Amino acid sequence: MIRVQRLIYYIVILAFFAFISIVVFPYLKESNATSPANTAFNKEQGRTTTSAPKKKVSDPNQERYLSWFPHSDFPEQQESFRNALRLALETKRTIIAPMLRINKIYPWMPFEDLAKRYEAQEKTTLQKTCDAHQTNWQTALEPCESIHDWIEIPWSSIMDLDVIQREYGIRIIERTTGHGWGVHESALGGQIDPEDVAVVDVMSFKENGTDWEHVDPAEEALKQKPSRFSSWLQSHLKPKQTEKLTQPLKYVLNVDQLHAIDAKIIQFGALNSAARYQTTPSEIQQELRKALMKTRFIVPDQMARLTAQSAKIIDTLGGKFQYSTLILNLSKLVAMDARAGTIQHLAVDGLKKEDEDRVVANGPSTMEDLDLKARKELMEAVVLEIFGDIPINQAVSAAMPIKPSKLADVLRLSANQPRDRRQLLDACIDYHKNVEQRYPVYYLMNDMGVAPETRPDIFGPLLDMFPCVFSKQDMLNWGIQTDSWALGQPELNDLSVDYEKLLQPLLDILIAGKGYSFFEIPTTPLTRFLNWSPKQ
Repeated sequence: MIRVQRLIYYIVILAFFAFISIVVFPYLKESNATSPANTAFNKEQGRTTTSAPKKKVSDPNQERYLSWFPHSDFPEQQESFRNALRLALETKRTIIAPMLRINKIYPWMPFEDLAKRYEAQEKTTLQKTCDAHQTNWQTALEPCESIHDWIEIPWSSIMDLDVIQREYGIRIIERTTGHGWGVHESALGGQIDPEDVAVVDVMSFKENGTDWEHVDPAEEALKQKPSRFSSWLQSHLKPKQTEKLTQPLKYVLNVDQLHAIDAKIIQFGALNSAARYQTTPSEIQQELRKALMKTRFIVPDQMARLTAQSAKIIDTLGGKFQYSTLILNLSKLVAMDARAGTIQHLAVDGLKKEDEDRVVANGPSTMEDLDLKARKELMEAVVLEIFGDIPINQAVSAAMPIKPSKLADVLRLSANQPRDRRQLLDACIDYHKNVEQRYPVYYLMNDMGVAPETRPDIFGPLLDMFPCVFSKQDMLNWGIQTDSWALGQPELNDLSVDYEKLLQPLLDILIAGKGYSFFEIPTTPLTRFLNWSPKQ
């Protein structure tokens, strides 16, 4: 009887497993095949299919590429290129370099916003739209009124890229025509198979790897519909994120993930944070890193006319390492102090009604928003900070009384009459070279764009402590810097563009890089960049 019961029990168990294999397993297989992660998009019919997509096998012998979207000012764009060089060396990929944007820059944004902004920079179509007095999504991002307030130039026009290709075998091509990327890659003629493109941006997306849907920017740019990449992204990468990103995510792409990306083209988003993209600490990577910190891809000195103009100004200031540089970002300083609550005196009585309303509602944002007392107090604080952070030998020398010299005579004679600025410079250079070699002669850069001696209400405390301060306006007044120095430079041939004005930031970098020291307040990525500049 017991044996019969056991036999019946075994038969029931077998029947149960048979039922599972016939009914449940096929259902699970079908469910897995139709899951969003395994769903293929039928582009012709505009619907999803239930067949799992086949992974495209890449040709190991074909050339592979990587690119990124530029943003922010020169130092951030330069750092992005540096990181691209590391990644290209690691993955043996060719770099497709976007051009350097100068002036009217925009900050970091999530991937899709950066892509849209980059596409909007296409000046050929933008100019046609502006000439026709039309508006569209492109003019909304790049207004016609400011079309000549920014330019894009190839990196090779200011940096030596050939030496990097020779020494490290990193091939670099530049995207100089068009702003197509991904499946519309301009540098490769466009019409790229979507399966050959992978999108990676750890600052925007919570996950990264090889299982990416491939983006078609035309779907969103031209049809004004969410791309299938966007839909997949929203449902897979950001299910808990309901608000738009306002700052970068803090994720890292490790080496294994980087090597696992087998697509022909990797389109990165932002690349300006080296810590987010890891590479193998190999000997050649270490050599590249050291070179990028000291000798390679540092000085924007490949544009002959730009370099010649900087050399004239450097020579006028006494020569290399005979002067120092002060960089004052006064608007940022005012905003920082306003947030800290240290500014109490506003010039609301002397402002226009709209400016008064702005200051009252949002606080001061420029030196002009402060009254005389607040300006003086702020500049006195700047002077104290300069004394605390500049080289000690310069600080001590500046604090000592001026010794008998040409400089002492000029300062005494000009106490009751306007100073001859060129005579003052000659006296300062003479004092620095022949009397007190530690005494600082400063070249001042400030975001107000004014000559400091014309605004004693703002720069008075600075000039009282450092009388040997000179600026771009001095160089213009003396004919050292001209409004036409860019004429004859092959890359700068659009007569409607004021290249001298737009390239001033690069000119300032060349001048600051040849000084004995520099001091920036508040600091920006420019400080780190200038620290890399080789002293030679």
